Amino acid sequence: MSVSIRQRITDIAAMSGDQPAVVGSDENSVEQVLTWRELAERSGRRADALVAAAARRTGPGVVAVEANNTIQTVVDIVAVLSAELPLLPLNPASPGPERDKLLTFIRLTYGRARLIDADADADADADADADADRPGWSSASPASRIGYLLPTGGSSGHPKIAIRPGPLTYDPHQVPLPLRRRAGWRSGQRQLILGPLHHAAPFTTLLDGLLDGNTTVLPPYFLPAWTVELVERHAVEWIQLTPAHMRTILLLLQPDPASFASVRTVMHTAASCDSFTKQRWIELVGPQHLYEVYSSTENIGGTLVRGDEWLQRPGTVGRGFFTKISIRDDVGNRLGPGQTGKVFMRAGRVSRGDAYLGSQLLETTTDGFASVGDFGWLDEDGYLFLAPRRHDVINVGGEKVYPNEVEAQLLEHPAVLDAVVVAAEEQVLGSTVGAYVVRRPGASVSSGELMAHCRAGLVNYKVPTRVTFVDQVPRSSAGKLERWRLAGQRG
Repeated sequence: MSVSIRQRITDIAAMSGDQPAVVGSDENSVEQVLTWRELAERSGRRADALVAAAARRTGPGVVAVEANNTIQTVVDIVAVLSAELPLLPLNPASPGPERDKLLTFIRLTYGRARLIDADADADADADADADADRPGWSSASPASRIGYLLPTGGSSGHPKIAIRPGPLTYDPHQVPLPLRRRAGWRSGQRQLILGPLHHAAPFTTLLDGLLDGNTTVLPPYFLPAWTVELVERHAVEWIQLTPAHMRTILLLLQPDPASFASVRTVMHTAASCDSFTKQRWIELVGPQHLYEVYSSTENIGGTLVRGDEWLQRPGTVGRGFFTKISIRDDVGNRLGPGQTGKVFMRAGRVSRGDAYLGSQLLETTTDGFASVGDFGWLDEDGYLFLAPRRHDVINVGGEKVYPNEVEAQLLEHPAVLDAVVVAAEEQVLGSTVGAYVVRRPGASVSSGELMAHCRAGLVNYKVPTRVTFVDQVPRSSAGKLERWRLAGQRG
């Protein structure tokens, strides 16, 4: 039997009131402990104010929360979900133009999107008068059928958003996600989340943890030595992180396996993991405690692989977990084992049924499979191996960057005649953004000026770290960029 998010948090608070729900920080990075009783009380007050605002039609159609990794953000997330209003976790590092583009897209689709004020004490109506002329939220609005929205990468500068239908409830048969349960999750465990809460994996791990009575250790930012110290001090049992975190810890520290003695599961997501990093972490925590998940915010399916499986098949990202995988060529024909093509997935019965705003940007098949554009191949036993990307999506430490968006920003500079963006190799992140730029005749511009121009309109991970000036960029006779011609060159 399912209960509301608010009731679930209230029930846990009644049983474990003075126990820590979150060990985190305030906005000044000072460590704080949020008990279950405090979480229930603070989120409850804010939820009441949000509901009251919605009832007066001055409230938000979608509540956008700046998803810093802080205790206040956790309170805000629980409050919005308790109020059964649609939640949009925002990247706090997004520059103004990029954020405005996303919020405008939301407003046009669902009505008003309001950014919650973390400094106000549940004051959901602070700007009601200023926005009175905008459409408000009502039970008849499409937004009332949404639990949360998670922004994902955009191509050609258009936002894309994965949508989880709502309102959300707690069902002990559905929490945690079956994939996490398969990977050794236990109710009431101590978990460490290193990824940003505006990402799907950290966000859903936090949500499952709160609903399952876990204590979440949530540092505001990543420091390798601090991470190891937190694991030891709090006897962390579950860690969710990315290969970029893993590589940085190895590059800057020589961690002792004893530091991870309490850890039952390390789950890494967001990007493929190089063999060196994978093998060293298997040595640190043991092959049966290291898990890799390959999936996407779009929730079209996913794979799971444990360390001992990976050692038998180095490089694999695992087999489909309640997911069917189909490898297809450029015209949609199915390919056999060992043949490289585009990876298509179809989620099974355990999918939470996410919708997708902007689904025209996903490639789909008539038999229900979908692809986010990755390439790979299957072995005879159905294990998936990813192939190098075809210079389309660039994976920067787990963040997906679409070259068209960066190229559009570069081309807005008056000194730029043409530009092409490709992946540039980087030791820690795996890839960063590299750009080849053609200057306009007679124009003068430096690489630093172009990086600053991109930084003004794009989030940091989309900004080129290398700019190379060239006489021309490769294009076909039809004028299409041929990024594949730059394969193997340094951006």
